[in-house]
Amino acid sequence: MAIIDARTLPDASPIEADLVIIGGGMAGIALAKELAGGPLKVVILEGGGLEIDMENQALYAGSGVQTAPGNPDRAFDAYPIQSRIRALGGSGMVWGGKCAPLDPADFAERAWIPHSGWPITREQMQPYYDRACDLLEIPRFPLERKASADPALQPLALDAADGFFPAPREFSKFSGGTDKAAFDAFRTKFADAANITVYLHANVVRIRRQGAEIVGLDIACLDGKRHSAKAARYVLATGGIENVRLLLASDGLGNRQDLVGRFFQGHVTYSNEGDAGNEGTAVAIARAEPLDLYAPTKRMAAHCVIGSGLKAQTRMKTGNFTATLFRADVPDPDSKTIAKTNARTGDGQLLGYFAMTEHFPNPDSRVTLDPDHKDTLGVPRVRLTWTYGEKDYAYLERSVIGLSDALGASGEGRMCWAIPRGKLLAISSASRHHMGTTRMHADPKKGVVDADLRLHEARNLYVAGSSVFPTSGIANPTLTILALVMRLADHLKSETVQ
Repeated sequence: MAIIDARTLPDASPIEADLVIIGGGMAGIALAKELAGGPLKVVILEGGGLEIDMENQALYAGSGVQTAPGNPDRAFDAYPIQSRIRALGGSGMVWGGKCAPLDPADFAERAWIPHSGWPITREQMQPYYDRACDLLEIPRFPLERKASADPALQPLALDAADGFFPAPREFSKFSGGTDKAAFDAFRTKFADAANITVYLHANVVRIRRQGAEIVGLDIACLDGKRHSAKAARYVLATGGIENVRLLLASDGLGNRQDLVGRFFQGHVTYSNEGDAGNEGTAVAIARAEPLDLYAPTKRMAAHCVIGSGLKAQTRMKTGNFTATLFRADVPDPDSKTIAKTNARTGDGQLLGYFAMTEHFPNPDSRVTLDPDHKDTLGVPRVRLTWTYGEKDYAYLERSVIGLSDALGASGEGRMCWAIPRGKLLAISSASRHHMGTTRMHADPKKGVVDADLRLHEARNLYVAGSSVFPTSGIANPTLTILALVMRLADHLKSETVQ
């Protein structure tokens, strides 16, 4: 129907709909697209505008620290504002478009990883992953991947018993960092539907409830105007940090068990460049044939990483782990390090790599509110305590050793890893992935939302985004966010029919 600037409305305007989506990022937009043209009157309330604006961004400012055993604490005050975008399209405005599903292992309950396990399986998620891929116009990710006949796309011959496998990564054009024109159409054209209205500069500052029912939203604009919104159902989709902030600022909504904000999980890469006195992270590959499957010549092209499947994790008693190979002249956008590698060594080749490991669910890793510091709308700012436990680093090192052994036993190559544990935190490079803070669990004592993403404490409020992930895996979270949105859309439609 329209995209409306909430600042142009008369003060104290009421907004009414069948469904209000709080947040116009990738999750909110995808959900509205799924409901466009249907019977529900849908409203999106987005706090930012059409473009990135520093006054809006300032609402995201907060404080942060990273901690890990045996490592000096790392100040992270810039992260809460730099890792998020407050505009229509959300962090999709700067996302590079990399897509991958979570692995089957990520959904499994693994006895050696406390708090692991999803209430849904990878197999049950497959049709929703397919739909998310179709939305982003990328190839689908079948559970069983077909081998390619192209000699340059042959996987490393790692013994299947080791459990290491080529895990595919694709890139969507629908990202502000890849094709702005395509992304602009993606994030605006859906509002042409007769049942969709998007309000910009409409900052939700409080969710109001009576008992187990949400009864309305308080909206504030930076120009001083205040509005309200009311609907039969609501979906909170403001991101893995802001979802927490709004729930806690609304009298601790959903936090009866003190779980909102806990279990924050993030993704970081680990690598270092070699120099005259230090070895860098590198892989010496024995074969001379091109390894375009893992290290394509084109930047941001479809490729595979070396993944650690459930078989490998069970054998090594580790979490998920990947090694991303790259050529020196084609750095991966997720890594800040470019190894001085890709030289020929006899009949083989030398490539750089960076490692990623699953950040395990940890209740001490959390987002809280800072009551002494509020933004210009009066909402307390966030404090992020990003905490690693002993297992995070121990299992990372164990995974590196496991992959090194597999490469050597297969005759495919050798790995170099020369990063002392006490320097892992300092050399890590953080991604903009905020997960786990409103975790999904069937038991209200162990999770904030149920398997349908409904808040345990409110019958008509749902939460969307990576904050509902029980475990982080390693894949970029956007595709899984959208797959869960597809699943939520079906649930909302089925409730409408009843």
